[in-house]
Amino acid sequence: MIRIELLSAENFKQDSLDYYPRKQDVKKVYRKHNGEYILEDCVYTEDWDMEKRRTVAKNISGDDYVTYLAIEKDEVVGFIGLKKGLIESYMILDMMQVSAACRGQGIGRKLFNAGKEEARKAVAEALYISACSSEETIAFYKAMGAELTDCTIKEIEEDEPYDLQMVCYV
Repeated sequence: MIRIELLSAENFKQDSLDYYPRKQDVKKVYRKHNGEYILEDCVYTEDWDMEKRRTVAKNISGDDYVTYLAIEKDEVVGFIGLKKGLIESYMILDMMQVSAACRGQGIGRKLFNAGKEEARKAVAEALYISACSSEETIAFYKAMGAELTDCTIKEIEEDEPYDLQMVCYV
């Protein structure tokens, strides 16, 4: 059984993501053409090496984040990392992952809902998401109620120029 828990020293260590299966096979992505987003072919696999896993583990367990974990048999199978503090009226959803083997089971929805609740507690107006432009990722966020925004946070948009900037009102 998978449970959602706030990250703590008891359920997360710096090596907790060492064997996390972060892999996504992307076939189509959204790109902006003449002011509209169009799906186009772009085949690649996104996978994390050990250095990336350790960097993510350090970030999401740091003082700048509120992180919820999806845990199955004491293994992390997903997480959502939210930046503490608000930018304008937004809480930043910085990272969200569900392992490929656990997708389609409602784990992403549970993590996202935990993120929305955290945003409400922080009195944020919305979650701000700089989302990977893959077809599946955008479909997930839209299913969660997120929508594209023209009111972007420029630094985030510039840091990830191929991401789609989205908000989900809480």
